[in-house]
Amino acid sequence: MPDKRNDSEATTSVLDVMAAVGETGTIRVPAKPSTAMLAAGAEAGRVSVESAWRIYLAMVRAAE
Repeated sequence: MPDKRNDSEATTSVLDVMAAVGETGTIRVPAKPSTAMLAAGAEAGRVSVESAWRIYLAMVRAAE
């Protein structure tokens, strides 16, 4: 039977880490953008969806 106290402590630790990440202004984004994300990026940048995809990948890789 799992130890619920350890689960609770682990959950608290994860939540603390996520709160700290949020304080830095960092957000979590998907590794692969959705179709809607690509369309929005293409429209905003006045580029093709393929260009928006390449730009998105370059940005994610640069952040790693």
